[in-house]
Amino acid sequence: MAGLRVVATNNVAIFRYLAAPALLRLGVSYQVVADHDELLAAVAADPPAVALVDVELAGGDGYAACQAIKRGPAGKLTRVALVLPPRGVATIDRATIDRLAASGCDDVLAPPLTADDFYAHLSQLTSLPLRRDRRIAVELEIELPATGAATLGGQVTNVGAGGVGLRLEQPLTAGTAVAARFRTGDQLSPETRAVVAWCRPADPIDGGHVAGLTWAGEVPLRTRLLLEQVALFDLADEPDDRADGRPGVTVLLHGDSTEMTRFEALAARLAGATDVTFDLAAVRYISSAGVRAWCELLAPLAGARLRFRHCSIAFASQAAMVPLVVAGGEVVSLEAPYYCDACGRDEVRLLEVGAIARDGDRILAPRLTCGGCGAPTELDDIPERYFAFLP
Repeated sequence: MAGLRVVATNNVAIFRYLAAPALLRLGVSYQVVADHDELLAAVAADPPAVALVDVELAGGDGYAACQAIKRGPAGKLTRVALVLPPRGVATIDRATIDRLAASGCDDVLAPPLTADDFYAHLSQLTSLPLRRDRRIAVELEIELPATGAATLGGQVTNVGAGGVGLRLEQPLTAGTAVAARFRTGDQLSPETRAVVAWCRPADPIDGGHVAGLTWAGEVPLRTRLLLEQVALFDLADEPDDRADGRPGVTVLLHGDSTEMTRFEALAARLAGATDVTFDLAAVRYISSAGVRAWCELLAPLAGARLRFRHCSIAFASQAAMVPLVVAGGEVVSLEAPYYCDACGRDEVRLLEVGAIARDGDRILAPRLTCGGCGAPTELDDIPERYFAFLP
């Protein structure tokens, strides 16, 4: 995505995110402008892909500046995200929601937010690649009856009591009995007996194959714990980039949580933790049995400070029905389904909780523009139901 250009108003937190090495490596450049007039002049002179505009803009009004950009020559070239004041500085209300809608903005940012969530907002506005799949690559040392030992590269996509799902570089033959060892980093599982239940080509764009192994006999404990970690979670070794600077552990969840899911390895890693952030962007599916396993994981963390960031639609939908899914912790950001009536486009948009307003018993989500046709979009659900788990 070389050449992506961003213009941002003078917000220290925002241009700190823009200067992050990950964006610079992708060729993202940025220009910081001081006030309303400089913003409009910079956009008119060389329309950027994205303009990040503070609603409290020096020398003018961010809402009006957004309208001016959208109505001007750059309107079809530049996506505009309005940046709200930091949470705690101002409270978003119905009037704010109405002003956001009237501005025609394409997105809303509600600081403080993490660098990953900032990146996700840019991905929504442009064609920056999404960074969602954090699964760790594994090596499979498989002994095949006909050919002997073989080492295959792949990824573990799901783990359950009955078997394991894989993405592989090479195919396996269904019905083949194998003796497998799984290696990631310096961890190597003991020999584990399994049968290839199925194998088929993966998505033709990505290439490779997907397969399922069914366990044959009892699975060694070390194998189960290693695979559970690889398929279900990663832990950040360093303190994350929360604005408050407090140390803590960040857990990156991914994959599916079903009746076969166990969180034993994660529970062991979190024993005694007092400050935990869960990143849920890559959680694709949670069944009712998966919810039960998740709640059992959270129960021993009672009293710890818990945050839930970038809650996927799968996670948010379950939390709306079962409040124990967030265990009284703080929800920082979540995905929400949006629909454009003009062109029929469905979109998944990331929202910070600070961009969602309450008006009595009503919950008001920001109205954003469609990434396809630019028409206004609406939340594709009943707000009071979808956001029921928010305070």
